Amino acid sequence: MGSHANEVVAFFRQYIDREPDSAAPPFTRWLDGRIKECSVGQMAMEILCRPEMGNPAGLLHGGVQAAIMDELIGMTILTLGEKGFALSIDLHVNFLGKVEIGKKIMARAKIVRSGKRISHATCEITTSDNRLVSLGSANLLKTTHSSGMEAAIDARQGHTRGR
Repeated sequence: MGSHANEVVAFFRQYIDREPDSAAPPFTRWLDGRIKECSVGQMAMEILCRPEMGNPAGLLHGGVQAAIMDELIGMTILTLGEKGFALSIDLHVNFLGKVEIGKKIMARAKIVRSGKRISHATCEITTSDNRLVSLGSANLLKTTHSSGMEAAIDARQGHTRGR
């Protein structure tokens, strides 16, 4: 993990406790989470459970929980500073609790292992009083596609890199 990892972590830390701006992908903006912690290989995000995220019982929908995990794991793998885009090739979610719409959750992702081609990550979602809602794990395939992270960092810093 070199200087690029430090650039990515610094980039995400600029957004601690701030809403995503127009440069964020549409799904990230829809989630409207607030980064709370960011370091190499780890990230935490707080999200308010809004009505459009709910199931008919008034609880956070399981599919939304899985999407939150996939999004945060994807953001967290960027903190390793590796070139290319990592694609989720599987995502396993255990739904262990519940959270009502109108409440906040905390999602915490961690990269457990980053190999040459495959990385493994975990993510947990807890309530504001630290009750476990769901626990997930994913494997990601490293590709040669651009993650877009370099362009986002450059745009935020107001310059371009030599190509």
